[in-house]
Amino acid sequence: MKTWSRLGVAVAAAALLTTACGGGSGSAPQAGADGLTTLRIAETAGAPLNFLTYGDEQGHFAKAGIDLEISSSSGGATVIPQLVSGDLDVAGSNVVSGIIAISQGLPIRMVAAGTSTSVDPAQDFSALMVAPSSAVTGIGQLAGQKIAVNSLRNINDIVLGHQLQQAGLTYDSVQFVEIPFPDMAPAIQRGDVAAGMLIEPFITVAEGQGLKIIGRPYTDLRPGLQIGTYLMSEKLVGSDPELVTKFQQAVKATADSIAADPQSFRSALPRISQTDPALAEKVRINQWRGTTDRESLELVMGLMVDYKLVDAPVDLDQAVVG
Repeated sequence: MKTWSRLGVAVAAAALLTTACGGGSGSAPQAGADGLTTLRIAETAGAPLNFLTYGDEQGHFAKAGIDLEISSSSGGATVIPQLVSGDLDVAGSNVVSGIIAISQGLPIRMVAAGTSTSVDPAQDFSALMVAPSSAVTGIGQLAGQKIAVNSLRNINDIVLGHQLQQAGLTYDSVQFVEIPFPDMAPAIQRGDVAAGMLIEPFITVAEGQGLKIIGRPYTDLRPGLQIGTYLMSEKLVGSDPELVTKFQQAVKATADSIAADPQSFRSALPRISQTDPALAEKVRINQWRGTTDRESLELVMGLMVDYKLVDAPVDLDQAVVG
């Protein structure tokens, strides 16, 4: 029996929208009196949203001729129906949700890379964590137990499934339980779950409460693994390739500026987000490259087939722009 989650429901809803609306009924982005073209974009709350906000504040998008109209989302596939319907021009998601949607025939393309993790495991912004009193030191000791994830059948399945295989266990050796990031550390402390996969800033907060890191899921799969992606409709990609190029250039310029001066980005966090200043100085900073990492996508797709999230890999030459 196929397991459906919010991911499956969202993709199915987007497919219905494609059928009903012929691939999206929204009007094409237009340049305003200031010469800037407005792009409506939604990105996952937290570091991915902070990236866009910072890039917009620093003028990288305006320099490329773009006025970003930014909104926050819960991530994953939740933004794909809005993209397909034409309510968004760009959707920030993760590579697994994007690949699933494309594999199901939705008319969307990957146009730029979103969040990636560090090549240094110590700076990975993901962590598998256990309670202070837990004797568990690795995922191989969690067979038959519950692991908290923020979303089911998503990037979590891929990276944790890989860790389980490396430990000699099978993908279904544990039970994944969906718990929002803010509630995850308390659930681990109470013993509701044996472990949880957290990201920053929740890792740093949990470390302050005594929770222990027993694995680095993203870098364990691949140092520098690309996790996020920006999606556009095939209609927009085909009708305005110059606008797509401008967006790619602005994303790359933002990524390059953070790589060159990460402290400026860190210092901006209390201003552009609700991050406490003291916490902002401690959190591990996400990495961004701007351009899509084909090797990451190939690796993730192979595991998606193994774990039956898709029937077959998608054609990256068709799925990726640039």
